[in-house]
Amino acid sequence: MTQDLFARLDNAYTLRVLEEMISINSVVGNEGELADYLCGELEALGIECEIKEVEPGRPNVYARLEGDGPGKRLHFNGHTDTVPVVAGWDTDPFVPVEKEGRLYGLGACDMKGGIAAYLMAARCVRELGLELKGDLILETVVDEEFGGANGTLACRLRGYNADAAINPEPNNMLISSAHRGGQQFRLFVTTEEAMGMGFGATDLPDPVTGLGHILVALEEYNKDRNARPKPKGFEDDVFPIMPFVMRAGELLPWGTGESIPDTAWFEFWIEIPPGVTEEGLKSELETVVAKATASTPTLQRMSTRWEERTRFLPGSTMSEDNPIFKLLAKNLESVTGRPSSHEPAPFACDGFMFNLYSPTPVVIFGPRGGNAHAPDEWVDIEDLITLTKTYALTIADWLT
Repeated sequence: MTQDLFARLDNAYTLRVLEEMISINSVVGNEGELADYLCGELEALGIECEIKEVEPGRPNVYARLEGDGPGKRLHFNGHTDTVPVVAGWDTDPFVPVEKEGRLYGLGACDMKGGIAAYLMAARCVRELGLELKGDLILETVVDEEFGGANGTLACRLRGYNADAAINPEPNNMLISSAHRGGQQFRLFVTTEEAMGMGFGATDLPDPVTGLGHILVALEEYNKDRNARPKPKGFEDDVFPIMPFVMRAGELLPWGTGESIPDTAWFEFWIEIPPGVTEEGLKSELETVVAKATASTPTLQRMSTRWEERTRFLPGSTMSEDNPIFKLLAKNLESVTGRPSSHEPAPFACDGFMFNLYSPTPVVIFGPRGGNAHAPDEWVDIEDLITLTKTYALTIADWLT
């Protein structure tokens, strides 16, 4: 069966689908055209497909290749939304470019490449005419970027569940039974006292300096929390606090600032291991600010305010004893002739919606790539071929 499956592997199809997906702008909130394209590809494969909007103009795609049953079901989940284009691309981000074994384009690795691979795997199984016992479910969702997760949540609420799921987020060809979580916040430091330039005052309510004290306190907190014992698989990992944006004051028309601002703020992302709760994370961050305020006279004259920029995204795990984990590892080793690598995925993703809020455990297994959320995003082409073979074998083994 293995050679029969591989004989139907069409690398040109995989690359063509990926290139066409890249050429379709599916930046957050603009996923409709890509949903129509994917539904057309699925229907061309003879796979039943439906489009369901999560919110106006933001559709999920749900496809099912029914087995003759009874049998186990297998589920693939991938997101169609991409981040917006950032400055610095060497080429048009919507014009795919193949170079030195890589395919460049917005969404190439995050995560249109993985979607193209599981479409090709489904096509291999379909063309071979295998008699499937269980259902093969192929799902693409919106709203993964920027911590949404509402697309994957919507599918879970509709009851689209299976005995196991595979998510091809670009985790560098690891087989991951766990992933990180995190949340993005904005913290404001504000004074009600209008200071201007002070003019002789020596004790100025300066939000910029106040925010600086909080940043130092957060740095110390992060050192302390990373020294704590971590869950299995994450023992040597470091969980960063990443400052993204900082703002204070304004420039006057002639290009300089002339007064102490009444507000300073910064926005940051904090990563967490599985097991950290939303309440626990917020409590610790609030305690850091409270302690800094108690020991800093400047901060005592000001107020602070938190704003959540994303929902809380917990880390999650599934058991490595689960048959789908072992089957993926076996099939990857069969394809490559090398031992498979098993590590947690080094990012937050929609996996928690499966592991924590559905009966379907999910394994993360996707390609190598680079520059996700940055200029010149790329995916490794050879990895897409390896993924397709591994997915096809796993579909055949799991469903027949």
